[in-house]
Amino acid sequence: MATKVNNQQTNGINPHPFWMDTPPRSSRRGQFWVPGERVTVAEKTYQRGPMYVAWEAPDIAAKQYPIVLVHGGAMQGTEWLDTPDGRPGWAQRLVEAGYVVFVIDRPTQGRSPFHPDVIGAMGVPFPYEEGREVFFPEAAAKTHTQFPFDPNDAAALDAFIAPFGSLPADLAASQEMDAECLARLLDRIGPAIIMTHSASGSAGWLVTDRRPKLVAAIVTVEPMGPAFAKTPGIGTLDWGLTAVPVTYDPPRATPAEVRSADPASLRIPALAGIPVAVVSGETSVQSTYAPKIVDFLKNAGAEAELLHLPDYGVLGNGHGLIYEKNSDQALQPVLQWLAAHTGETKEVPGKPAGADADNGNATMFVTYTGTEGARFDRDYYMKQHLPLVMEAWGLYGLETATALFPTGDNHETIAICICKFRDEAAIGAALGSPQTARVMADVGKFTDVKPTQSRSKPI
Repeated sequence: MATKVNNQQTNGINPHPFWMDTPPRSSRRGQFWVPGERVTVAEKTYQRGPMYVAWEAPDIAAKQYPIVLVHGGAMQGTEWLDTPDGRPGWAQRLVEAGYVVFVIDRPTQGRSPFHPDVIGAMGVPFPYEEGREVFFPEAAAKTHTQFPFDPNDAAALDAFIAPFGSLPADLAASQEMDAECLARLLDRIGPAIIMTHSASGSAGWLVTDRRPKLVAAIVTVEPMGPAFAKTPGIGTLDWGLTAVPVTYDPPRATPAEVRSADPASLRIPALAGIPVAVVSGETSVQSTYAPKIVDFLKNAGAEAELLHLPDYGVLGNGHGLIYEKNSDQALQPVLQWLAAHTGETKEVPGKPAGADADNGNATMFVTYTGTEGARFDRDYYMKQHLPLVMEAWGLYGLETATALFPTGDNHETIAICICKFRDEAAIGAALGSPQTARVMADVGKFTDVKPTQSRSKPI
């Protein structure tokens, strides 16, 4: 019999129309189902393992490939949506950056229904204790600074644990359903970027094995691993980074053959040339073995690299980095990597890729001009406003934001902000985005001068 623990009381809560505090946004949205297979049980026909798909597209889809967001184990697609502290999650940020986004609920998870008589036995339920150990372990408390709420906040913890469920007890069967549904999704939408989190990492390798021509790139955030790992409560990666067979060359008939093989010989033809980014946070356990996953993928033939967030100045993250307090900053290295590996980077004729060149960049100047005595808090401007500008517009192609403070005879010009964007289209996207309202609302906190804008492009 279940024991009730810490039952929350709702008396005394004052209703508040929080939805009115959320900025409106314009996009195209919809939903559909990827059907599962028909099976017969006791002379009746049922559907096994369908997959729910929600999609959102910007008014102008500026990116070549859509992104399929695959949630972690025992979770559901909502983990890509709003963060636990109410900010927009990666799904919305990717749409704002010009991507069409497909958010799935893996078979048996979230809105994708199941019944044990059809699916098979389900695993154990997800306990609070495991949530603490995985997402905000006590051992990392001093360095894990970005978790979005106080773990001692009972109401916030209840809301965080609420969407977690159980996985099928048979990990291989679960991964097989994931891979088949994702393959059918790609058949419908065409080539796409696969973005996974945690235990769904295997889905990226498996769907690529089934549809190599339809996977443009893979971003795997804190993936399950390393090769052949056993994850308590989930299962074992018997075939390397998956629990079900993948196509090796030369072929491997059993898990034992894979385990005993020279790792350098474990080639996976479907992964050959596929760009893969393995993203890890500073404090998570996964960061200790993420390099081993990268090595395995390189041996397999993928063009894999590690995006360890501290290497990009993004600090204090754990396993749930996609929805932690600095989730917008954590997304920036991923967006930059995608631009460089999916045909998004623009090159200037006559200059090599990656050279220290303008690469078609466009610059916007924001100038603050005022009379003597005008209010301008330089410390706030540098420490608060410019980081906000980078956070808000970096999603749309802002690459740098630097400030100049003229001296000498030019007494009327207080400051000039030099904002360097990827191109002219990026400036337009940034200024037309919902984030611009945040930037402009912040101006009054450091000055009473109205800024002016001007632009220049390289000749």
